[in-house]
Amino acid sequence: MYPSMITDLSGDEKKERAIALLAIADNAEEKIKEGYSPLEVQTFVSGARRELARQRPDVKRMGEASMAAKAYKEKVAKNEGGFKF
Repeated sequence: MYPSMITDLSGDEKKERAIALLAIADNAEEKIKEGYSPLEVQTFVSGARRELARQRPDVKRMGEASMAAKAYKEKVAKNEGGFKF
C-alpha cells in the first residue's frame, strides 16, 4: 500500500471506535465482577477487538503496520545475506 493511498479515519469513525472500545472495557469489567476467570475475560476482549477491527477497520494503521513489516523483512534479508521470508 502506498502512503498516498492510506486515509485516516474521519472524526465520526474515530468516535465510533472509541465508543466500541469503551463498551468492550465495560463488558470486561462486568465479566470480572461476575467471576469470570482472567483467561475468559482476556479471550472475550481479544475476540471483541478483533471483531471491531473487522467491522470498523483503521486502514491507516493497517497500512503503516504493513509498511513496517515490509521494511523489517527487507532489512533482515539485506543483513543476513539473502535470507527471505
